[in-house]
Amino acid sequence: DVEKHGGELRVFERKTKAVAEVGARSNGDLQIGWLRASSSDPVERPVFLDGHCIGQDGKEGNCAMYIDDPSSTGNIKYITKPFYASPILFVAGSEQLTQKILITRPDVKERFHYLEAPKSAIDGILAKKPDGTGSKEGEDELPKDVSPNGGTLVVFDSVSVPHEVLATRERERFACSGWFHEDQQDVPDHLIS
Repeated sequence: DVEKHGGELRVFERKTKAVAEVGARSNGDLQIGWLRASSSDPVERPVFLDGHCIGQDGKEGNCAMYIDDPSSTGNIKYITKPFYASPILFVAGSEQLTQKILITRPDVKERFHYLEAPKSAIDGILAKKPDGTGSKEGEDELPKDVSPNGGTLVVFDSVSVPHEVLATRERERFACSGWFHEDQQDVPDHLIS
C-alpha cells in the first residue's frame, strides 16, 4: 500500500522530447543540464560537460560546457568559457553561479539549468523567476512515481533522468541496484604533467 508505506521511485521525465542525444557520450562527456527552449531557439537542448578541453592559452581551465551546434551536424558549440572543475559548481545555488560567471552569452544564461540542481533551503529564494514570482524548478519535468511492488524491475539512464527514492513509512525498504558504465576514457596528453 503506497499511501500507507511510501518508498516510491520518483523519476522526472522531460515534458518535451529531446532533439539530440542525451546522457553520456561515447567520448565520456556527460550531460549535466539543459537549455530551455526560447522564442529564438524553440528547441530544448541538452548541455554536456567537456572535461578535457584546452583553453586558448593552455592555462585557462580544463572543462567547458557545450551543446550540439544546431547549424552544423557533428559539431559542438561551447556555451561557457573554460574553467577548472570545482565542487562549488555542484552545491546549492550553483546554477545561478554558473549562469552569472561561466556562461558569457546573455541569450543562453537564463535558459541554462542543471539536470538535477543541488537542493537546500536557499534554493526556494534563488530559484525565483526574474520578475520575482514563482519558481523555475520543475516546470520542464513531469514527475512519475513507480510503486515499490515485489518483482518490479526498473531500468533507466540515471545520468539523463533525475530521480529520487521517497521515504518509507512504517516498514523497511529493500532494493538491489546495479550500474552499467561505459569504458573509462584515456586522459589526454595535455593533462598529464
